[in-house]
Parts: sequence; C-alpha cells; structure tokens
Amino acid sequence: MPSLPPPTRRLCDARCDRPATPGLYRFALIGGDVKSDWKWDELDTRERRIAELLVQGKSNAAICAEVFLSRARVQDCIKGILIKTGTDSTRSVIVLLVEERETLSLLRVMQQATDGVVILQDRLVKFANRALERIHEYEPNGMVGIPFVELMAPGSRSTATKHYELRMQGEPVPTSYAIRILCKDGQEKDAMIASAGQIRYCGRPAILGIVCQRI
Repeated sequence: MPSLPPPTRRLCDARCDRPATPGLYRFALIGGDVKSDWKWDELDTRERRIAELLVQGKSNAAICAEVFLSRARVQDCIKGILIKTGTDSTRSVIVLLVEERETLSLLRVMQQATDGVVILQDRLVKFANRALERIHEYEPNGMVGIPFVELMAPGSRSTATKHYELRMQGEPVPTSYAIRILCKDGQEKDAMIASAGQIRYCGRPAILGIVCQRI
C-alpha cells in the first residue's frame, strides 16, 4: 500500500500542480452530487483563472496583461474571490487555495491505501477512501455527509464521540483502540482505529483516522 504520513496539523505534504478547473475538487473525490467543501469550486471561470495567477505569485499588473482586463475589473474580481472564500486579504486567499491543492494531492494518495482512511469534521464524514467504503459495505461516495456515529455500533458510539470531542479540543487520546463498527446493512464488525489525530481540512480543524478491520 502507499506509505501514509502520520496525522499532522496540516495536510500539506505534497503539491498538486494541476490548474484549477471547474469542479476539479468536487468531481475528483466525492462526485458531482455532493455539495463541495472546496473554495476553488465556489469560484466562477474568470475568478478561477485570476486565483490561479495569484497562487503563481503574479502581480495585479501581470494578471491584467494575462486576462486582458483593466486593473479595476481585476480588483473587483479579486474582491469577489475574497468574499466567496471568506478571506480578508490576497495573502490569506493564496494560503487557503494552496492548502486546498496540497490537501487534494494527499487525498489522492489516501484513496489508494489498503487500510480505511476517514476525515471527520463537524461530526460528519468529509472523506472516506475506497477501502473504508468496502469495510462498511457502502457504495462509492456513499459515506460522505453521514454523521460518523451512525457508522459506529451502538455500544461504541459513546466512546467514539468522546474521543472525537477530546481530539478536537487538543486533549490527549489513545491513537489506537478497538471498536465495533456498523455496516450499511446493520451488520456489526470488529475494527481497530490504528491511528487518529487532528489535522486541517478545507481551512478548519478536522480528524484524520486510519481504520483496520479485525479478522
């Protein structure tokens, strides 16, 4: 299996040099029917092009020359990018968009892992790789958006919730422990949380977990 890095404070271990394209993040990992969390996908075609040039370190004058727009139109477009991404400066939006690209690059690696990989945020599944979908017997992309407690057997939900809350608060929690999970058809299985820790996902704290089925 691909070697996975341990959970870190930011998912930024690799760079993705692909240009921003419509729906790049939405369709790359979770399919078109799921609402995207990626700020790149909030931008229209012109905003994506200008954001791409900002990420490349281009000045406003250079951007004007590249997109054949006046300085005023480019500045208005940048203001729109700041509003849509919830940032307050050009520097902040560049940091956010670069972080998204780095995250996507790592998620592509995780998608190929033989162990289950999950990212939890707001108590919801934000990312589940194919191995985890097979463990829980879900169809592709079927776990995204589900409250994570619904994937736990009733007897394990209290422990899983407690560990999630403590990790989100930065409190010490065992990185690995046995747990019982719930499949889509209601069947319970023994599993092991092999690794877990707090990360940043789409600009906010989240939990990255590695799940192994116990045979």
